Amino acid sequence: MARLDINAIRRRQIIDAAVAVMAEKGWAETSIDEATRRAEVSRGLVSYHFKDKADLLSGVLARCQEIFNESVAQAQKEGQNPVETMRAVTRIGIELAKVNPVPYEVFVQFTASAKRDPRLGDEVRALWEGFRRATAAGIRAGQRAGLFRADLDADAAAARHIGAVTGVALQWLLEPGAFDFEETERQTIDMLMGYLVAEGVDPVTGMTTAATASLDG
Repeated sequence: MARLDINAIRRRQIIDAAVAVMAEKGWAETSIDEATRRAEVSRGLVSYHFKDKADLLSGVLARCQEIFNESVAQAQKEGQNPVETMRAVTRIGIELAKVNPVPYEVFVQFTASAKRDPRLGDEVRALWEGFRRATAAGIRAGQRAGLFRADLDADAAAARHIGAVTGVALQWLLEPGAFDFEETERQTIDMLMGYLVAEGVDPVTGMTTAATASLDG
């Protein structure tokens, strides 16, 4: 039987408590004492795992990125080719705003404060750089497979893609119910995939016109 890592469990417990508090109040108003109360642990235990609030900040950001990474990993299992994978990743990225909004709420808080806090700014920039890099890698995989447009700059297309996804998500966070979420999600995915795919490629299945014709035949 695998041995439980109590230290890892306690650390995650504290980080999750800090994430919940920050989503409600913002980073400036999130104190170690409040995270301690929310986690229902002692202050000494928090100090054992995190030397100061800045150290806790790194843990919060890493946890939120982990949530996104877990979602992307799930989407990658759904896709049979780069088109299906990118479509699934895009859908899950939008749906997080509805099914698990806390990571988005945390990112909003951090991004708003990034310019005023140099260390926070470095952390947030590294986070978004990671998202762009992962998205660009997916686009390049589609280009190598001949499924995405070869003329696209993958880095620029990744920034555009993430901008559209987060734009829809943030609007929903600010005003849930303001628009038809499912229809907006559908239109956004169709728009983004229609821009990425090469001529003659189905933006839903990733199959080429020739492949579809051979199946029909």
